[in-house]
Amino acid sequence: YTLGQKTTVMSPEIFVKAGIPCCRLVQNPGEFVVTFPRAYHSGFSHGFNCGEASNIATPEWLRLAKDAAIRRAAINYLPMVSHLQLLY
Repeated sequence: YTLGQKTTVMSPEIFVKAGIPCCRLVQNPGEFVVTFPRAYHSGFSHGFNCGEASNIATPEWLRLAKDAAIRRAAINYLPMVSHLQLLY
């Protein structure tokens, strides 16, 4: 999979009706948004936008990455970045 193939968007109402916690925010210029492990996010622009994303993690997150790699392998979901590449 590539970033260009990640196009599924669902209404937050579906998650709320299923009892899945859901929230929204408006990110203003100069603000950062942090997404924690095992959380999902999506977004869109309300007009002209120049955006940047950076995937960073502390060393403590490597255990979570390993758990995620195991879950992904169990459902035949290819990772965008190999867990082994993160380690070496």
